[in-house]
Amino acid sequence: MVTRRAPRETPESENSRFRDRLSVAARQIGRPLSDAEAAAMASHYRLLRLWGARMNLTGLKDEEAILSRHFLEPIAASDLLSGEGRLLDLGSGNGFPAVPLKVLHPGLALVLVEASEKKSAFLWAVLRELGLKEARVETRRVERAKDLDDLLPCRYLTFRALRGRDLLEGAGDQLLQPGGRALLFVSVEEAEELRQRPVRGLRWVETRPLPSGRRSALAVFEPGARSFP
Repeated sequence: MVTRRAPRETPESENSRFRDRLSVAARQIGRPLSDAEAAAMASHYRLLRLWGARMNLTGLKDEEAILSRHFLEPIAASDLLSGEGRLLDLGSGNGFPAVPLKVLHPGLALVLVEASEKKSAFLWAVLRELGLKEARVETRRVERAKDLDDLLPCRYLTFRALRGRDLLEGAGDQLLQPGGRALLFVSVEEAEELRQRPVRGLRWVETRPLPSGRRSALAVFEPGARSFP
């Protein structure tokens, strides 16, 4: 008896399956996606897999982990942003969390700051593929707040897994515009450290758990005097 192998999944069918899974997962965490939003994020996923085959874009290889950490985390935080203004993302790497946030809030002007030229090329490819307007990549190495003088203050500031305290400390009251927010996607331990000792010019608002699990958290700050619990 001849055993037939199941047909190999095509890139198109993989992309469609991921889009459907993402739509279900987003609905389960309370932020349903439109067809256009789900399609844009699925395209980001496709490029991540395609480019990741020849360069290191993410340490996550499992589809479930990529969906949860890279996509559901920014979706879960999207209610903290609104309207217009500059969204500045530091150490953008593979485009998370900032690109999904831009997809969900197209009125924001997105600036992705990335030191690596190869990763910057990937980010430009994502912006073009998704057709995102008012979005650009700044290829620069940032070692101190002064390196961001032309981009600060901004309305929204994001970064992930970046030890940002020393970098941001020197910016003082020039980090965020009035009414702005900093959304810091960090470890639970670093979130607690930032809560206890906020960066100068920022006021801790809340710390949220994230869908990817117990090790990650979202530390939320607004402009204000340094405060201690």
